[in-house]
Amino acid sequence: MSQPGFYKEILRTTIFLFALFYCSLCQAQSDTINDSSSRHLNLNLSYNSSLIYPGITMGVEFPLYHINVQVSKNQKTVRFYTRGRFITGSLNWYHHPDFHDNLYLTAEWLMRRTRYEGFISEFSAGPGFSRTFLGGTTYKVDDNGNISVVRLAGYNYALITFGGGLGYDFSMKKHLPFSVVAKMNIISMFPYNSTIYFRPVLEVGIRYIPGMPWRNSGKKSVATSEYK
Repeated sequence: MSQPGFYKEILRTTIFLFALFYCSLCQAQSDTINDSSSRHLNLNLSYNSSLIYPGITMGVEFPLYHINVQVSKNQKTVRFYTRGRFITGSLNWYHHPDFHDNLYLTAEWLMRRTRYEGFISEFSAGPGFSRTFLGGTTYKVDDNGNISVVRLAGYNYALITFGGGLGYDFSMKKHLPFSVVAKMNIISMFPYNSTIYFRPVLEVGIRYIPGMPWRNSGKKSVATSEYK
């Protein structure tokens, strides 16, 4: 298969995976959330660094459900936390000097646990699509020996990302609508010179939470309460 045809096939496959991923998650969302007041988007803005190369991440989160869990012992509460499931979409970019700029879109399934004290732990995974733009000027030579400049030269890749993070949710104790999170992700791009390419990405950012219905919906006197 020629290289242009190969990349077109990769692009079609990636778009199909995105469509399948979102359709399945949207179906899960429709089965899980019944209260329209809970349908709010969390907004993310993060600095990301691929090794030592700077970048930025912007994204949104849509909550599927939250479960408030209270663990009691001898009629005394010993632990209280929430478990949340989200679908996320992010636009990411980083700059590798003299090599390329990488712009990639990801869609992820996110699992998060937030303790009553506000401490967060989370894990996410999902597919994505990457477009790199080569640094410097790229030229091509046709069959007649003519030289021309290739604008926006680069490559398309399918990718998979997964990672985990820790943070603090200020809405739990201080009633402020934001949280901070530090997260380490691994992105795998393919095909990359006929191989699979792995790259670590550190992400540090802030998450804005415009609506917090589950904060007031659960009662601590209930051992386990579910918000839908």
